[in-house]
Amino acid sequence: MSCQNEKILKKIALMNAKKTLNQLSYIELIDFEDYDPQWLELFEFPLKQFRRIDSKPTYSKPIGDTSGFISWVESSLDFLKENKEWVILAPNCQFPVWANVRVFDTTKAIEELWETSENRDIILADKSTGSIAQIFVEEKNYEIHVGKCDITNIDKKNN
Repeated sequence: MSCQNEKILKKIALMNAKKTLNQLSYIELIDFEDYDPQWLELFEFPLKQFRRIDSKPTYSKPIGDTSGFISWVESSLDFLKENKEWVILAPNCQFPVWANVRVFDTTKAIEELWETSENRDIILADKSTGSIAQIFVEEKNYEIHVGKCDITNIDKKNN
């Protein structure tokens, strides 16, 4: 793919992400991340581990068991408790778009992201702690994978 085509795809992805995020009631877009921040490079390893064949989820729940699904997700993501600013992978974008967002209601925000995601796959992170989680459907289960990266060497002024 040419550099020009990639720039066009990124621009389209940003416009689509902005449109999607602006439709959410419990999440407010602060800004988009650059495509190469240092901290995002750290998150690449756990994200690859989450998607490996036979990876072991941190939490798992059978697909048929939908009662309390959102509260189960929320309670599994303790690093988000009391945290009102997250980094998320914008749902339904053909090109990865990371967004810094403000959350007004954790439960409703998770529910909105889950319902908005066409693939039932959401990624949430907290740059201040280096924590990241991916929630998705795998075979017969909902899976939550949680990872933590050492962010002590990240240049805070450039992240």
